[in-house]
Amino acid sequence: MGLEINSVPVKLNIQTTPSRLDIRTRKAKLEFRTERAKVNVRTELPRVVIDQYECFKSMGLMKPVDLTGYEGQWAMQQALKYAAKISGDGDSIAAVENPQDPMPDIVERDAWPVREFVLDYIPKARPKITVTGGVQIDPEGVSQSASNGVQASYTPPDIRMNYSPAQVRISVAQYPSISMRYVSNRFDKFV
Repeated sequence: MGLEINSVPVKLNIQTTPSRLDIRTRKAKLEFRTERAKVNVRTELPRVVIDQYECFKSMGLMKPVDLTGYEGQWAMQQALKYAAKISGDGDSIAAVENPQDPMPDIVERDAWPVREFVLDYIPKARPKITVTGGVQIDPEGVSQSASNGVQASYTPPDIRMNYSPAQVRISVAQYPSISMRYVSNRFDKFV
């Protein structure tokens, strides 16, 4: 008596699609536009002007107009001093309450006048010194804004992604099976 067993294994079909990632990028872009700076420079050579008229005037060397004014003022002062002296002398002579005669004192004073001697220096005034000329700098196109003539444009980066996920398809191509059967006695004979 015999038992015969046959088995068929399972067969699977597996289909795979790999995942896919497509990336497209655009770089960032920064562009500048500037205006060239321009500076105008003008120079004038220095010139020194020395005016010594006040120095000469203090020494007595004046223009006729100034000399006339100065001599007029001096004459006015002398006239006022003389008028004050004569007025004082007249007041002292007219004072009858004084027992002394003031006339000898007045004559003695006028006979020997008192002179003052003073050390002095000339010139008493300083010269006027003026300097002209120089450098004048004029920048053109300077704006008051923070950009100061620079313009910029910025394009941000761009990233685009396309993703396809992986796929796995599994199907059964052959199902498993087991078959059993009973076989009558068979003997193999060998001679």
